Amino acid sequence: MTLFTFVVVILLNNSYVYLMEVNIMRLFKKYITKIFHILMVLILSIKTVSSEENIMDESNILFDQGKYIEAVNLASKILSIESFLFRANTLAIYGHFILEGEEALKVFKEARGYAEKALEIDITNDAAHLEVAHTMGRYSQLIGVLSALKQGYAEKIAFHLDEAIKLNPRNVSAQISKGTWHAEIVNKAGFMSKILYGATSDFAREHYKIALRLNINNIGILYEVANGLILLEEKQDILNAKRLLLSALEIKPKNHLDHLYLNKVKFLIEKL
Repeated sequence: MTLFTFVVVILLNNSYVYLMEVNIMRLFKKYITKIFHILMVLILSIKTVSSEENIMDESNILFDQGKYIEAVNLASKILSIESFLFRANTLAIYGHFILEGEEALKVFKEARGYAEKALEIDITNDAAHLEVAHTMGRYSQLIGVLSALKQGYAEKIAFHLDEAIKLNPRNVSAQISKGTWHAEIVNKAGFMSKILYGATSDFAREHYKIALRLNINNIGILYEVANGLILLEEKQDILNAKRLLLSALEIKPKNHLDHLYLNKVKFLIEKL
């Protein structure tokens, strides 16, 4: 090998090594950049989730204090299914316990909108089906059960309650609501209730029994079941209702809603 050839070989080898080093550095920078971006996305995601959890925690605190509109406004800062469900439920409660007339009807419609958005996110969510039924149910109670029946609300409400129970048989509120669906129709339609809607007193009682087996230590649950039993207008049902109402008086209220229910319990006992 001549000196010239030797020098050329050395230069080529050095160039190759240099190029390899450059490529390695480029690849290293490329992967480091990707890893950095991934880490940043993860950090931002964790912060977002944490922020959303904090918002919902604060919203629930406001709810417990009876600051329902403030709770809804705060929860509106996020667009998760939990937020939509919370807003639907809170507004339905606010409209039912606090408002009257057209104001309440307007709020029930808004609540239904949030519930339907939650259902669009996840059609297999039992709570979403429940809240659609809940908001329609409160609306129906205000316009009158007979008017609601004529407008087809019975079938719509029954569909969503059946879906909620099918998805989660341990959903206490869904069991109570389906029991009250039967009780209210029986109360208004009498013997025609079974023929027209398949509603019966026995079905109402069965749903109430399931609900009480799942949770018997909640003022709201005891009131709703008792109120439904009274609608059946049978002596034994009324006696059972009174027993539940007296049991509710022994439970310590945990939040503002419990106090609202407790007032209803006392009022209902006086009427019996």
